[in-house]
Amino acid sequence: MHNDRVCPKYNQPVLPDENGNCSLCGEELLPVISVYSLEQAINDGVLVEIFKNRWEQLSGGKPIVATAHLTSEISLAGLLEIWNEYVHWRNTVMPTLPEEEQMFVTAMNGNKVWLIEDGEAFTMLYPEDY
Repeated sequence: MHNDRVCPKYNQPVLPDENGNCSLCGEELLPVISVYSLEQAINDGVLVEIFKNRWEQLSGGKPIVATAHLTSEISLAGLLEIWNEYVHWRNTVMPTLPEEEQMFVTAMNGNKVWLIEDGEAFTMLYPEDY
């Protein structure tokens, strides 16, 4: 879905360490073979645009999307709660973390939820949707 690097052992987004290996497990990071564009994922129904009328206010105009799986299980109010928690984390916690630990993870309805920012969008998803 994104062209982030993923830990080969834990299947979580990571940044490379100083040797170019996974910062979580130390194994070699493999290059991404293909990229699924944001537009294509939305057209295919894999991703859903959320809060579109508020993007300018919430994200400076950058798209905010969530997987169809997530939106089928969490209300818009719940998604907004995740977004607000992310914004607080990004402004207060993230700047204190080493780069390799700057991954936002929260829980909703007992399930782990990620919020990932890349060059195209902010994406909310369950780890298994990655």
